Amino acid sequence: MKPVVFLFLRKLIFTTLALAIIMTIVFAFFLRSYYIPVLPFLLIFVFGFTYISFLFLAKAGDNGFGKFIRTTMAITVIRLFVYILITVLYAAFIKEGLLCFVIALVSFYLIFGSLEVYGLITGTRKTQPDNKKI
Repeated sequence: MKPVVFLFLRKLIFTTLALAIIMTIVFAFFLRSYYIPVLPFLLIFVFGFTYISFLFLAKAGDNGFGKFIRTTMAITVIRLFVYILITVLYAAFIKEGLLCFVIALVSFYLIFGSLEVYGLITGTRKTQPDNKKI
């Protein structure tokens, strides 16, 4: 495993555990009536999807800038379609706590997306030669 991927995985696990603890505290003490049982599974799904997309992006970054840009755009489109599909399916079949589900999904998307971009930026800076600065 590349050091960039390993460092990202550590940050991803730490962020996921921190979010799980924060969600537990918030929903146990403050917003008990808004809790929906699907939230932990949603967090695990977003964790896995982010990790897999980071693996593809890190691999594409080694093959040149053009391939990296194409892969980034493709993964972003796929991610948005998958998240929209999950939201539509949840709204169609479950409907309970839809607002909480959408807020959680958007929050996870923003948090994990920012973490992924940060991991890619810091990872490419560490792997670039000293004479090439980004």
